[in-house]
Amino acid sequence: MASNDSEVRRRAEEKFAKAQQRESDIMNSQRQLQKVEADKLVRLRTLRLAKEAAEKQAAETAAAEALAAGVSAEAGRGRRRPKAKAASGD
Repeated sequence: MASNDSEVRRRAEEKFAKAQQRESDIMNSQRQLQKVEADKLVRLRTLRLAKEAAEKQAAETAAAEALAAGVSAEAGRGRRRPKAKAASGD
């Protein structure tokens, strides 16, 4: 009987060890997948922030150029435009 009990115990321990190894492998696989996903999200966030910064810089540059063009155009128009004369109806 003792031999039979030890054989049953040995098989149970082997099954338990295999189950623990499978769980460990699954956990490692899930950790790797989570790391890949986290790295991807960091990369995408960095790209989005860089794009937003570039768009903001481009908009500021365009606004500054438009302002400079508007000021110089207004200054040029002011010199060329004849002054309006008041109509004399007397």
